[in-house]
Amino acid sequence: MIRPIIVYSVMIILSIIIIGCSDDDNPLTPQEEHFDAAGLIIYQSGATILDYFAPDYPPGTTEIDDTLFVSQGLNPHWNAKFYDEDRNVIDPPDNDNQHFGAEFADSDIAELWWHEGDEGEFEFHINGLAEGVTTVEFQALHVDHADFTTLPIPIVVDTTVLHGEPIGVKLIDEESDSLLATAYLEGSGNPTQDTLRVVGGETTDHIETIFFDEDDIEFWPGVPPHSLVVTSSDTTIAAITGQEPDEPWAFKLNGKSAGECTITVFIYYDGEIDKQFEEIPVTVN
Repeated sequence: MIRPIIVYSVMIILSIIIIGCSDDDNPLTPQEEHFDAAGLIIYQSGATILDYFAPDYPPGTTEIDDTLFVSQGLNPHWNAKFYDEDRNVIDPPDNDNQHFGAEFADSDIAELWWHEGDEGEFEFHINGLAEGVTTVEFQALHVDHADFTTLPIPIVVDTTVLHGEPIGVKLIDEESDSLLATAYLEGSGNPTQDTLRVVGGETTDHIETIFFDEDDIEFWPGVPPHSLVVTSSDTTIAAITGQEPDEPWAFKLNGKSAGECTITVFIYYDGEIDKQFEEIPVTVN
């Protein structure tokens, strides 16, 4: 009678072990929770440039009607949010296992681009590699697979100027995508809006400059031959820093000492001043 009891007990223990192992391998356990999204919104400086809700497209749809237009070279900062199944806007996931991605039908035409150390974040740039047309499928990736993928979206990379002459410049905090200040062409008569505030002894995140024409179309001039120059009226109060070759239209401010000064944004063309904008007040606390 002892032997059957022992065998039965061993079988129970083995069953518990097997069940435990199976739970560890189950990709749907809470620690491996998937991100449920039914759509994607992409913003540039707060404006919606892509509004994609999957239920709007019937089965068999192979490509959506909307088209994204970008310039050859590095394009302005975009950030992504999502829709749930009820078309409520939801934030992207915030954990190390989930990140943003894209598959281009022709990766020689365009690519996703991040600043070093930000790879996979839901804030990104598109780098136009060559003039042409391709499609892109944006993805919310979970480790090595996609929790969400859009239909193919046409994307056009063009070297043609799709904007007018700049009449102003917006300064945007790249980390939060918030508008910090707006300045117009020197002599335009339009007042500068807002003051930049810097903590003494600290350096800001990247401040992105983006220019706009009379139709409020935002753009960056082609580089080269254009380049960004930012000057400070008093470098003992606030100094310009953080200008890097891979982000030619951004800079940082270093608060040197308490006080007030101004900065001025210039567009240079072949090393000469092309456009100068009104001074922007800076306060260092």
